[in-house]
Amino acid sequence: MNPSMEPLRGRFRERASRDLDLLRRHLAADDLGAAVVETTVHKLAGSAALFGFAEVGEAARDIDRVFSAGRRPDRELLEALLARLVAAVRAEAGTDPEAERPGRPAGATETILIVEDDDLLRAHAERALRGLGYQVICAADGDELLGGLEALPPVQLLFTDLMMPGAVSGEMLAREIQRRRPEVRVLFTSGRAGPRGDVPGGHFLAKPYRRDALAAMVRKVLDQPADDATT
Repeated sequence: MNPSMEPLRGRFRERASRDLDLLRRHLAADDLGAAVVETTVHKLAGSAALFGFAEVGEAARDIDRVFSAGRRPDRELLEALLARLVAAVRAEAGTDPEAERPGRPAGATETILIVEDDDLLRAHAERALRGLGYQVICAADGDELLGGLEALPPVQLLFTDLMMPGAVSGEMLAREIQRRRPEVRVLFTSGRAGPRGDVPGGHFLAKPYRRDALAAMVRKVLDQPADDATT
């Protein structure tokens, strides 16, 4: 490689890291149809070929071909191809996108407490929220949680199922947590009806929910003014 190309290759490394950060954020928000996603992949493929990053270029071109098919890309396929692209950038471009750019959406610094008795749903919600950059604490039911509530670190949002086994329902849990920690926001979820009682600041997300719906609702609840969350 011509030594005079090294400064440009260095700039490519920086841009590849930014591009991967953008793609990761759109994937986390389930926003693969955005025009900027296809444009970013297309330009990344061309730049990689220009500056001699063969593996990066090949991985980006495979993603570009998916978009060129003229339909919305399949999420699982895009996740697999993006993982391959990240690996190629790390190996050939000499950068670690995760280390340099954590990919945390703006504002996603809060801690969320998930209370859900269904193991698969709890794991799904945890994976989705961690992927968005939040810190997550999980519990299987309200009985388990209330016994050790004082030992919990500060949390900003309670995301709880309404119908759970045991003596403590989601609404009972929310009221008790807000009695002890009035600053905590509340987001209920259920496959049936919404909450019947009057929990201050309580919002509702129906099951089954998509990842983008969860992301949007969590951000909405966390961004509401403090007065609205406690009155």
